[in-house]
Amino acid sequence: MRKLCLALLTTTLFFTACQKVNQQQELTGEAIVTVKAIDALCGSVIFEIQEDSLKKYGEQNFTYKGKKYNGVFSSQLLCSEFANTNLYPNNDGNFEPSSFKVLISKNPPTYNCENATCLAILTNMPETFYFIHPIR
Repeated sequence: MRKLCLALLTTTLFFTACQKVNQQQELTGEAIVTVKAIDALCGSVIFEIQEDSLKKYGEQNFTYKGKKYNGVFSSQLLCSEFANTNLYPNNDGNFEPSSFKVLISKNPPTYNCENATCLAILTNMPETFYFIHPIR
């Protein structure tokens, strides 16, 4: 019985690990990607990577408000970063600009924050998180 339980546990862990590898590739260093905002609240944003070849760095089959997305990640726009994107919802609920380039990284940038920052977050955020820096 112990051998059977151990075999089932090992098999389950193996398949779980394989699924994770197939779904997402870990970002090492930094990458420049084109993103589109799916939703935002204060500085908390869900982004979708637009390049098919780079979607591997985000979560796959992420469901948000009844729609599935591939290549999504969450981020927190701090200080002046939010102003640099000109990211705001229009009357349709979509965000403008519709897409823009950012540098994504697991390493936090250094911010010189003088203003208070809203840290409210959306209720259904992707687990994958990147720090971003908008590229002009």
